[in-house]
Amino acid sequence: MILCDRKQLKNPNGLILGTPGSGKSFAAKREITNAFLITDDDIFICDPEAEYFALVKRLGGQVIRLSPTGKGMDGTPQYVNPMDMNLNYSEDDSPLALKSDFILSLCELVIGGKEGLQPVDKTVIDRAVRNVYRDYLADPVPEKMPILGDLYDELLKQPEPEAARIAGSVGAVCFRQS
Repeated sequence: MILCDRKQLKNPNGLILGTPGSGKSFAAKREITNAFLITDDDIFICDPEAEYFALVKRLGGQVIRLSPTGKGMDGTPQYVNPMDMNLNYSEDDSPLALKSDFILSLCELVIGGKEGLQPVDKTVIDRAVRNVYRDYLADPVPEKMPILGDLYDELLKQPEPEAARIAGSVGAVCFRQS
């Protein structure tokens, strides 16, 4: 077993490899527990098989269940809002510029294609993102935080023909088809 202080590395990511039954899950749970006990780090676990559910609950963490129904473990609605913005995220960069870059990346994934987003697509998306955040940035209260449906509506208002195509792709993610 090789151990090191990953915070000292240029890229602090880790990877646990092994054969079935060799203790990969145990090693991961031990590392999570150690990080919880000796650091102030935020710990995020993507756990599609709910293998870490008991550990997260035991450490007082929050489990967010993502599902097609949008229901959490307790049956209440839970959603992830990709438009959510933390105004204190970075001292160096504009939160709006960072969010616009993120939404551009998200649209690149959703729209896909061989060539990805064209320059006109990026211009339309960037403008729509900036317009959608205008009210929130003027008065940053949670009730004014935009959601993808707001971006969809704003894209439909754009004059370029590409905007309707982009809106269609964003709409497929926003609205459940029956």
